[in-house]
Amino acid sequence: MYEKWKKVIFTIVGAAIMGASLELFLVPLQIAAGGVSGISTVINHLSGISVGLLIFIINIPIVILGALNFDKRFLIFSILGTLSLSVSTELFSAFSPITSDPLLASVFGGGGMGLGLGLVLSVAGTTGGTDIIASVLKKRLPAFSIGNFVMLIDGIIIAIAGLVFGRWDIILYSALSLFVTTKVVDAILAGVDYAKMVYIVSENAEKISQGIYENMRRGVTGLESVSMYNGNRRRVLLCVIRRLELPKLKEVVYHIDSDAFIIISDAREVLGKGFKTM
Repeated sequence: MYEKWKKVIFTIVGAAIMGASLELFLVPLQIAAGGVSGISTVINHLSGISVGLLIFIINIPIVILGALNFDKRFLIFSILGTLSLSVSTELFSAFSPITSDPLLASVFGGGGMGLGLGLVLSVAGTTGGTDIIASVLKKRLPAFSIGNFVMLIDGIIIAIAGLVFGRWDIILYSALSLFVTTKVVDAILAGVDYAKMVYIVSENAEKISQGIYENMRRGVTGLESVSMYNGNRRRVLLCVIRRLELPKLKEVVYHIDSDAFIIISDAREVLGKGFKTM
């Protein structure tokens, strides 16, 4: 029951933030950052019909398409998300835009859209839109990713907006807003505090492992490896640490073995002791 109510609350709140971002930043400056909201912004310019109403109307066939391809639970939360976004957009249309600067509107409007969408997606909810179309296309054409389809659809919408409004800068501002939205969604879903995954290749693997534990209280995993050059077997160390711990790790490793070979990469999300818990 708790998870169900959490999903409902996050969907409504996320949709409200998206509605505020549309009417306080993006729509007044004709910035169409992809998706159904972007299509609605264009049609609003041509017809005068409110963006909130257009979002609801355009989403009707999209939600039906999703219902035919997914389960009934999906349909219920799609309707909730679509209604919440439409109503919140209508409510915030009564307020004046916060800024007349298209750059500020692109950044903060895109950030708000990303925050709201991130909250909805974090509980596996949806506000309808092109992500449903992309998911359906993915089932039909599995060789392509959902991201490929979303990028294609949003790119077409942004290009259409530029042509309708007759301004090339609209395309650039819309693309910027979409970029910010994507980055904020990623930050919410994967977290902004990236961990670092470090591989250490050294003849002194045992000493380095002990040094890391004694100085940093971080666990180390030994992976057996074989050199494809000379066939030598050795142990490669794997250690996951927080980003700010990286300088200390390098210091510990190179103090023991100045010839050690270190490979460092981002770990977008780490669950477990010493990191994030579910």
